Amino acid sequence: MKNYFIFIFLNFVCFAFGQTAEEFYKNGFEKQESQDYLGAISDFNSALEIEPKKVQVYYLRGLAKYKLEDYIGAINDFNMALKLNQSARQSYYLRGLAKYKLNDYKGALTDYNTAIKFYPANGGAYYNRGLLKVYLKDYKGAILDYDKAIKYSKKNRAFIYTNRGIANQELNNFEGACLDWKKAIELGDANSEELIKKYCK
Repeated sequence: MKNYFIFIFLNFVCFAFGQTAEEFYKNGFEKQESQDYLGAISDFNSALEIEPKKVQVYYLRGLAKYKLEDYIGAINDFNMALKLNQSARQSYYLRGLAKYKLNDYKGALTDYNTAIKFYPANGGAYYNRGLLKVYLKDYKGAILDYDKAIKYSKKNRAFIYTNRGIANQELNNFEGACLDWKKAIELGDANSEELIKKYCK
C-alpha cells in the first residue's frame, strides 16, 4: 500500500510539473505575440527549467532573443532546438537571419540553403538568400531567388520586386528593373519611385 501511494504521488508530481511547464510555455507565447519579448523569455526560461528538452520553447525563446537583437543568444537557442530535433526546419532559417546580422555570411547562406532543402516553399528564405547574394554580387543568383520568393510569398511582395529590380539594374537590365519597380509601386512600395526617376525613361 505504501508503494502504491508513492507511485500515485510521483505521478501527480510529474503531471503537475508538466502542466506548469505548459502554462509557462503558453504564457510566454502570449507575451511574445504581444511583443513583450523580455516577459516571454522569462516564461520560457521557467518552462525549460522544468522540461529542458522542449524543442519549441528553445525555438520561441531564440525568436524572442532575435527580436531583442541578442543574435548570439538566439543562435545558441536555435542550435539547441536543432540538437534536440534536426527536423526543426524553421530554426535553420531564423539562425541564418541571426548569422547574417552578425556578418557571418557563409554561415547564413548555409542555413538558408538547408532551410530551403527542408521546405522548398519557404518564400522568406529565398528572399533573404537573394539579399545575401546581392551583397555577394551574385546578381543572377539573387534574381532566381527573388523569382522563387515572389512565387511563394504572400506578404511583402512589393519589397521583393524592388530588390529584384535592383539586381536587374546591377546587370544593366534596365527594362526588367523598371518593370519590377513599377510593380513594386503598384503593391505599395513608394521607395521605388525614386529608382524609377533615376534609371527609367
